Amino acid sequence: PLALDKDDAYICGYPAGPVKPERQITRAEVATIFYRLLQDEARENVWSRTNSYSDVASGAWYNSAVSTLTNAGILTGYEDGTFRPDAPITRAEFATIAARFYHAPEVTGDAFSDISGSWARAYINRAAALGLVSGYPDGTFRPNAEITRAEVMEIINNVLFRTPDKDHFLSNMITWPDNSNPNAWYYEAVQEATNSHDYERVDNTSPETWTEITQPRDWDALEAELAQKYPDR
Repeated sequence: PLALDKDDAYICGYPAGPVKPERQITRAEVATIFYRLLQDEARENVWSRTNSYSDVASGAWYNSAVSTLTNAGILTGYEDGTFRPDAPITRAEFATIAARFYHAPEVTGDAFSDISGSWARAYINRAAALGLVSGYPDGTFRPNAEITRAEVMEIINNVLFRTPDKDHFLSNMITWPDNSNPNAWYYEAVQEATNSHDYERVDNTSPETWTEITQPRDWDALEAELAQKYPDR
């Protein structure tokens, strides 16, 4: 499996300043998140700027992310040859992508009451067994429902054992006008996802105590470096 990094910010806000936690997240945005989460060596090994999708142009902002993760076998498109980068991603699609990063555990029976007919049934069960996704109080997973940016951040933080605690944030962190309520269920998850930081904690389940806000990664510089190093990819 491809190794994922556990410290850097993996979500950027929008040009006007908001982070839009309750907005639907697109397939291209999810590709970009997982691309940024790859450890450097893993990313470099599978890095690509070429793909066979009819709707992912070479100059698109998400091209490297989509091409690289497709090359790695994490992303797939549709039978008509498209990737549909701007389409909202469903819970089933997100569970499938997350599950592909890990070895498949043995799974018997369905984890949720409404996935028996889903194309992603096996991946949803794998993701549930790995603790990557959870359902709703009524026992459903709602595989065709669209997932929000905040829900994705919450899941990824859980996957990476990132344990934000609003009482141990730093005053110089990046903040967002639409994530200003510390009592919102997604407040901590959003701050964790959007701030690169050093932290201390006792173990994987204890809260993080942030010690320093670190410089966010320059993704444009990394792209230029990889493009120069691998001009034929």
